Amino acid sequence: MNERPQPDRQPRPPISGCDLPFMSIVSGLLFLYVGFGLGLEGISGNALYDGSVTAFVWGARVVGIGLLAVAALSYLGLPQVCVLDLLMAALAALGCLAVGVIWLAFGDMQGALLILFGLFNASAMRYAWRRWQAMRHSAPDFEEEQAP
Repeated sequence: MNERPQPDRQPRPPISGCDLPFMSIVSGLLFLYVGFGLGLEGISGNALYDGSVTAFVWGARVVGIGLLAVAALSYLGLPQVCVLDLLMAALAALGCLAVGVIWLAFGDMQGALLILFGLFNASAMRYAWRRWQAMRHSAPDFEEEQAP
């Protein structure tokens, strides 16, 4: 086996804010398009299905606005933005998965797409969780600094 020698690697700097604010912008704009631009309405007459459409539209609006806030705060370099990013990814993942299951149960095959999007957002949630954990472990302990 040929093993190449690895150069000495310097430790990575602590994470400040979101790593990829561009992706937050793209995702936020896509969610806003779904929430405001598609004009989705539940017209089936079934309260559960119609309610899931309404919940999906409003969820997309909230997540879209939240992701644009994540992007803006990331440019400011605020490490606390990791928490907001985690919350938005969790809301997007859970919302897409729940609505996708409901839509599939009612024979709407677009539910399969929502489940796929929910899995993508679950991956983003996992990544946001890791960034938040790294930020928590690299941040100074403020309680010690505030003690007299």
